[in-house]
Amino acid sequence: MKTIYFEVSIPKIILTKLLAKPFPRAFYSSVSPVRYREIPDRDLPGRNWVRVKNRQAGICGADLSLFFVKADPRITIAALPGVPRAFMGHELVGAVMETGAGVADLAVGDRVVLQRYLPCCSIKEIEPPCDPCREGNYTLCENFSEGEMPENLGAGFGDHFIAHRSQLIKIPDSISDDTAVMIEPTSVSLHAVMKRPPRKGERLLVLGAGVIGLNVIRFARLLQPECRIFVLEKMAFKQDLARKMGADVILEGDPYESVAVHTGARLYRGPLGNTVLMGGFDLIYDCVGQSSTIHDALRWLKSRGDYVMIGNQLSPVKFDQTPIWNQEINLTGVNAHGLETYQGEKISSFDLTLRMITQGVVNLDGFITHRFPLADYRKAFRRIQSGGEKIIKAVLVCE
Repeated sequence: MKTIYFEVSIPKIILTKLLAKPFPRAFYSSVSPVRYREIPDRDLPGRNWVRVKNRQAGICGADLSLFFVKADPRITIAALPGVPRAFMGHELVGAVMETGAGVADLAVGDRVVLQRYLPCCSIKEIEPPCDPCREGNYTLCENFSEGEMPENLGAGFGDHFIAHRSQLIKIPDSISDDTAVMIEPTSVSLHAVMKRPPRKGERLLVLGAGVIGLNVIRFARLLQPECRIFVLEKMAFKQDLARKMGADVILEGDPYESVAVHTGARLYRGPLGNTVLMGGFDLIYDCVGQSSTIHDALRWLKSRGDYVMIGNQLSPVKFDQTPIWNQEINLTGVNAHGLETYQGEKISSFDLTLRMITQGVVNLDGFITHRFPLADYRKAFRRIQSGGEKIIKAVLVCE
């Protein structure tokens, strides 16, 4: 199996971080913990497992965090027992190569996407499952570090990978590979909006108009046509896309002044550049999740407003917590996708996204703007990091 993985080696991680400060090319060198290697192939671990040949895989924020070694050993998930390798690439589409004896609903040649990519009860076949898994919220599994996970399974950045049947969703012939690759990130946006849907007449702000932010705009408009959607995004081509997705206003100029103008909030400027608003948006979806966006977003919400964190960092962040208690702000976190209640039906955001695509409610054409052969992964990451191109979604072609 030829595959790209992140080697969980503290010495390599520390060395790369240190060298990358004066020499950014360290991320692309043999020093990096990211490896493109041939590793021993293995048999299917059991009767409920499937071997999948990759066709293409999208590069997401988590992949960027691993490649540029942004993970910090002080975050909570770093304390959980792990594995020596973290295989990269979960936004993928592939074709079934082999099935275990217990897999009756997939056949060789069927196209599939990966829904569950983190260890959970169904993958480990733990019975009884934990409460979140039983409810359908597999990303919140309480047995993440319990039980055994087979090694050398691979993932999307490789020629093939092995997955438990419960991880895979079969894709109908009517859906193209390009659309299939976009199902996973699109379902993240849907899950975020479903966690706190906009209400009639509300003013909401979307921070960042990348893939996630653009689809947050789409679903906010779809679920509540009578809301006002504002967007803060620096890049002009993304601003244009945000308007096409349904944004009403792109904030311009000084953001504090712009928020005050559009929401009627009062603007106060204190010493040391300490700027704050009284009043503001009803709801903010933060698709960036950096120290600065958290800090500002909390100040741009009206009292008892809702802050939804979608973007995130794999390192501790710093922000002023005062608005949380002083204005009684509600904070909501988003972890990929999960169980939703939609029009009275219990359904996963992943399955609901797929249904909306097949019904023609959601069109994902045009999101993939750049393609790279798998072997050129370093070039792909370099061009994404440069920020000099109109990249929405880049994919690695694995065939």
